[in-house]
Amino acid sequence: MDGKPIRRVLEWLLNRELTDADMAAALDMHASNYSRHKDDDGYPSFEELATLGAYFNVSAKVLQITFGLLDTDALILLDADEMKQYLEQGGGNHMEPGGEEGRGNPRFSPRTDWPPL
Repeated sequence: MDGKPIRRVLEWLLNRELTDADMAAALDMHASNYSRHKDDDGYPSFEELATLGAYFNVSAKVLQITFGLLDTDALILLDADEMKQYLEQGGGNHMEPGGEEGRGNPRFSPRTDWPPL
């Protein structure tokens, strides 16, 4: 996400600082192994984001969308708590305010030219 490391994103969502030891514990690896691994090109992987999400009680889907491993089309799969996490970590900074759940914003209103379901 814009060059931000996963640790910074988690710190933002959890509102606390995390150490390499915290991250290593979450991924069930030795701290020295994590220290080397955190700079790898493929870090964090899809599976690592799921593991980190479960460990820190943060939505894995939100993390996977944030780091580009799921397309933003997956936003429709988020429940209300996950959407709140996504918006809190800056995922919705491009959206205009529209009231509760986007009501009042024509960009989020149902299409009137489509037949009812």
